[in-house]
Amino acid sequence: MADLSQNASGSTSSERAGIAVREEDRPASSDKGKLRVFISYSRDDLDFADQLTAALDFSGFECFIDRVGISGGEDWKRSLGGLISEADTVVFVLTPNSARSPICDWEVEEATRLNKRILPIICRPLEDVSPPPRLRELNYIFFYKEPKVPGSGFGTGLAKLVTALNTDFDWLRDHTRYLQRAIEWDKSGRPANRLLSGDDIAEAKAWVARRPKGAPEPTALQLDFIRASEEEAAARLSEQRKQLEAMAANQAERERALHVAEEAQRKRTAMARIRNIALVAVSILAVLAGWLGWNAEEQRKLTEQQRIRAEEQRTLAEAQQKTAEEQRQQADELLLLATTIIGNVQAGMDIETKKKAFALFQAGAKHGSALSMANLGVFYDLGEVVPQDYAKAREWYEKAAVGGDGKGMLGLGRLYELGHGVPQDYAKAREWWEKAAAKGGPIAMYDLGLLYERGYGVPQDYAKAREWYEKAAAKDNAGAMSKLGALFAEGHGVPQDYAEAREWWEKAAAKDNAVAMNDLGRLYQNGHGVPQDYAKAREWYEKAATKDNAVAMSNLGALFAEGHGVPQDYAKAREWFEKAAAKDNAVAMYDLGRLYQNGYGVPQDYAKAREWYEKAADKGNPYAMFSLGLFYENGRGMAQDYAEAREWYEKAANNGNAVAMNRLGRFYENGLGVPQDYAKAREWYVQAAEKGNADAKANLMQLTIRQLGSARSR
Repeated sequence: MADLSQNASGSTSSERAGIAVREEDRPASSDKGKLRVFISYSRDDLDFADQLTAALDFSGFECFIDRVGISGGEDWKRSLGGLISEADTVVFVLTPNSARSPICDWEVEEATRLNKRILPIICRPLEDVSPPPRLRELNYIFFYKEPKVPGSGFGTGLAKLVTALNTDFDWLRDHTRYLQRAIEWDKSGRPANRLLSGDDIAEAKAWVARRPKGAPEPTALQLDFIRASEEEAAARLSEQRKQLEAMAANQAERERALHVAEEAQRKRTAMARIRNIALVAVSILAVLAGWLGWNAEEQRKLTEQQRIRAEEQRTLAEAQQKTAEEQRQQADELLLLATTIIGNVQAGMDIETKKKAFALFQAGAKHGSALSMANLGVFYDLGEVVPQDYAKAREWYEKAAVGGDGKGMLGLGRLYELGHGVPQDYAKAREWWEKAAAKGGPIAMYDLGLLYERGYGVPQDYAKAREWYEKAAAKDNAGAMSKLGALFAEGHGVPQDYAEAREWWEKAAAKDNAVAMNDLGRLYQNGHGVPQDYAKAREWYEKAATKDNAVAMSNLGALFAEGHGVPQDYAKAREWFEKAAAKDNAVAMYDLGRLYQNGYGVPQDYAKAREWYEKAADKGNPYAMFSLGLFYENGRGMAQDYAEAREWYEKAANNGNAVAMNRLGRFYENGLGVPQDYAKAREWYVQAAEKGNADAKANLMQLTIRQLGSARSR
């Protein structure tokens, strides 16, 4: 069998991009906790097991080893099962004795059932004994001089074992932690108060998604525990939303009653003024009535004479008007047809054709065409052919809207949504989009769905968002179909249903919607509602990428970087990341920084890594901000600068990065680039701990102990 050290450094994922994180990239820290190792061995090999335990303890690991033995009256399976459950990795001392041992064989089966990583080591030849079936396909580490493995021995074997144990360190610690939580929840009858909550749920889901290549699968119990936590959180959120809606309804009813009372008082006051004015008006009219009677008779005689002459002219004018009306109607029909066709293909025109279209729309607007007015608004809105001018765009949109054109109403809503030429006002945007939707505009229906989904200018309401998306989808709007898929995938306003999500995304993808194609790729990559299939994921990502979808390009880069469904190829990964970065995708910029930082497929180059991190950070990527902090803290490619490191950590922390918050706590606790300040250290640790950061919780406890010790010494 091949030596484990030849493949123990396989790709692990600690970030979104899935690029392997090497041990030298992990910030130096004593607060990560120790990896817990269960040593499975035969009682005949106790001397070797003791030596191995001492060596691993010295190397910084916490070893679990049963030295008491198995007594007939003891529930040994429960005892050993508990040790295996609490361990992050099982090291199996494979010898002729352990290979024949039923207890050792049971320990292997129990570790396999709990999806624990198993590392088999051989301290002496197996002779003709076959290892347990579960170990036959694994790589062995030799602790004796094996002729077939040059350089093998206890020292090299220990070094290789330590390297293998450190691989996927953080992910395996979380595997054990979530397994313990899930077992406690299951044994106590699965109560809601033992489930995850808040950001812990998102972190657990992210942990499942970033499982390193070669790491053990999460157990079914772990997945049930995370899924139940998510469902319980959704139920709590739904109940809170109902309470808020009830409070809002009561407040609205009180305001309506007050308005009715004020309106009644206003009407009584107005009626009193009207009566006074009427008395004065009657007096004046009485004086005028006599004079008007005489004058009216004279005017009647003159009018009759003029009527006879006008009747003759009217007959002639009606004939001329009928002819002109028929000609105008024909011209209007031709103009409407031309305007509609040009408006639909406007985006694909060259500049000269757009100039001709603009001239046509000007003529149509002079002729009273509301659609031409709306298209003129689009030209000024986008700055095509004419300088960009939101004031003129608004003017033309308003004229088109007065003429009843839905495209003009849609354009006005967009100006108010984005604050282009007007103060940003979601309420006015909604008002115009509702008018456009009433005229059957599917884009306006889609935009209304976005407002309710995101809570822009209205209370966030997934049910109303879904209602508008369904109306738009019924009119073949692919964007709305894609959004409906997202609602079902996330369980927003509906029970989470990946099958329903896939159905909507396939409909949208059939209409060339690139976002839906990318989302289908994510379904197959993560195995949500379908068997995990990297080949299909890549197929959908490639379809979306051909339509210039930057997120899909970034995801393709991640597949090649991780070797998921394709041979691992950092050159191709970099090629896709660069394409996505050229389209301003911040995640791809961050991933390029990781490639250059670690020398994956390129010469290691901290300067280029820093350049890409800075680009990603400028676009608000908190992981890039944190990485820049690490560069300055550790002096990678630059002089060590704690002040600059602190600035980047603060930027990352302000964008919600809990790891950066924890680092800031360490800076203030230890006086790194700042005056030592336990109060500020505690403040940052608390913020990180509230986001579920386990390191921050441990640091907070240590800081408390440290302060108590200082107080006693005084």
